[in-house]
Amino acid sequence: MSHCYHVHLSVYPLGSSEPLRVQAAVREAWVAPAWVNRRELRGAWLFEAVMEAPLPEGDDLAAFAESLSVAIWQRIGRYVKVVVDASREDTDDSRRRELGRTDYLKLMRAV
Repeated sequence: MSHCYHVHLSVYPLGSSEPLRVQAAVREAWVAPAWVNRRELRGAWLFEAVMEAPLPEGDDLAAFAESLSVAIWQRIGRYVKVVVDASREDTDDSRRRELGRTDYLKLMRAV
């Protein structure tokens, strides 16, 4: 049985045209967000989204966060910080995965 996950995604810093590209990458890699917020913050754009669905078959939370981040990085063609905060529908326990520049270099080398 696959469990449904509630996921909050944050991506920053982005250029003014990149939030829509991030949203498209998320939609293609997993599901369309139920809620999206794009706003300017300290001279750059912040993208936030909330989604709820089962994780892709065979993925644990770490693998899911990495594959979603790679999809975003490939779509915009560069590094941005990605934070994935996820919890399973039947628990209040939330896990946060923050993917930084070191993760970007490691994961993009493997693609």
